[in-house]
Amino acid sequence: MLIGPGLAGMPMDEWKVRTAKGKEYVFDTREEAVEALPEYGEGATVWKRRVYRGIANMTMSPEGWRQVI
Repeated sequence: MLIGPGLAGMPMDEWKVRTAKGKEYVFDTREEAVEALPEYGEGATVWKRRVYRGIANMTMSPEGWRQVI
């Protein structure tokens, strides 16, 4: 994957909500994920990973997701 110039190549956090049924929804900030959490029902959880954004908004992560809520 090609890493983009400027901020695109900088590491940042990516957040997701995983429902009890395993569906996943990705967010750019912790606040967005936590705010959306109740919409996904009982058993939904929030996860985080460190990513590098590349060209065409693709992401690459040297580490996997970890549950935070």
